[in-house]
Amino acid sequence: MFPLKGVSFVVTTLTVDKPAPKVCAASPKAFRSIEIDDFVAFVLAGGEVTGQGLRSRVLQAACISYLKSDDCLLGVAGLKSPDSGYRARVAKHSKTKLIEKDFPYELGWIFILPSARGHKFSYPLCQPVVAAANGAGIFATSRTTLAGMHRTLERLQFVRTGSEWPSKQNDGKLALFLRPAS
Repeated sequence: MFPLKGVSFVVTTLTVDKPAPKVCAASPKAFRSIEIDDFVAFVLAGGEVTGQGLRSRVLQAACISYLKSDDCLLGVAGLKSPDSGYRARVAKHSKTKLIEKDFPYELGWIFILPSARGHKFSYPLCQPVVAAANGAGIFATSRTTLAGMHRTLERLQFVRTGSEWPSKQNDGKLALFLRPAS
C-alpha cells in the first residue's frame, strides 16, 4: 500500500507554547499508590536498579519528586535512606569512606524520559529533593557518561570523588559524588 506512487506527503509539526513542566516533591506517603507505581516504573526504566524490593524502598524514602507536563510524567528523583550493605558496596567500589552519620542520604532514582532530556530538567527535579535533606550530607552515583547529570550535581554542590567502578546493571562505569553537610 505505502508508499503510493505519485503521491507525496508533507508532515508539519505545530508547536504550541506550553507552560513549563512542574515539579512536585514530598514524602512518598503524600502520593497515591498509582503514582508510586509510576515512580517505580520510571526508576526501572533507568536501568541501574533491580526491581526486587524497590517499591518498599521508595516508600521509605525521605522525599521523592515528579516532573510533569500537563498530565504527562517526564521524570522522577528521590532522596533515599540507603541501607548499610548498599552503602558499604558503594564505599568499597569507589574507595571512599561513606560514614552514615556524615552522609545519611543518597540522591538517586533519577530518570527523565529520553524525549524530555536536553532541556535542563534535572536541576529543578533534584533541587527540592536535595533541600529535603535539611543540610545533611548526601551522596549520589552517576554513570560516567552522563555529563549533563554531572553538571546538575555540581550545581547542587556535589563534588566528584573516589574511583570509578563498573556498573552491574549496564555496560560502563559509575562515579561517586558527595555533598557534605552544610
